[in-house]
Amino acid sequence: MTGHVVNKPGQAAATREIHVRKELGIAAHVMQGNGLEVKRLHIQQPALIFVERGSKSVRTDLGICVQATAGQAILLGGNQTLDFTNLLEAGKSYEARWLVFDAELLEDAYYRCRAEALKTTNQNHAPVRLIPEFRESLRSAYMHAWHALVSGNGIPDAVARQRTLEVLHWLLEEGIVLRNPTLIDNVTRKVREVITQSLDFAWTAERIASQLALSEATLRRRLAAEGNTLTDLLVDTRMATALTLLQATTQPVSAIALSVGYESSSRFAIRFRQRFGFAPTSVRGHHRAG
Repeated sequence: MTGHVVNKPGQAAATREIHVRKELGIAAHVMQGNGLEVKRLHIQQPALIFVERGSKSVRTDLGICVQATAGQAILLGGNQTLDFTNLLEAGKSYEARWLVFDAELLEDAYYRCRAEALKTTNQNHAPVRLIPEFRESLRSAYMHAWHALVSGNGIPDAVARQRTLEVLHWLLEEGIVLRNPTLIDNVTRKVREVITQSLDFAWTAERIASQLALSEATLRRRLAAEGNTLTDLLVDTRMATALTLLQATTQPVSAIALSVGYESSSRFAIRFRQRFGFAPTSVRGHHRAG
């Protein structure tokens, strides 16, 4: 676990925000009052993270590690599990903006045509990539797209779509291609998607198998072949969403607990600590006895 720095009361909380536009993407402003290390966090969709304060390190299962400081960015491929470490500047919070690309957007015909025409290498499809110089053209497109995805700003979906696609095309200019993770035939991914649709639902093996048109036995067998269990996926998906809500919204812990299927805040806090190694309150810069 990394060192902790506590925010002043009320600092930064009001600016946390997360916005979702269906078939377009997600814009999130993440803030942490403590430096935290998060192990094995699953990333479903590709994302471009711009670090505004502090630093962010990302490590893949293959041992690839990149670190971005303020003013730099990290590009993440989708459908992978990663380790994250967010560190603070002295006396300040950690801040980063996330732009998450929806799978539907990645299937845009013109984008796919340009991506397929680009001579691809393994580097083009790197699972994690540091963008050390966030060029003005890309940064400007990024911020326009980020603000376009923010709800209530009066920007139509059609315009928000074009602005988000502009970021993908600027990445192509850098030789970077994003793959659509939903094209991967992986039952683990499909189970996560089912659970995410209704995190507070009382999911059972029977109900999830029915959603995927599989028998329970087939579902469990295929998950086992991929090194997963239904119980682990259910907990992990709920806790990953809870972490995001703690970082990128001002919702109280009790409301977050309910939204991910826990009627008891204390039981949620125990499960959260078991999963990540720190309390939910630590994310926002508060300390309570362990």
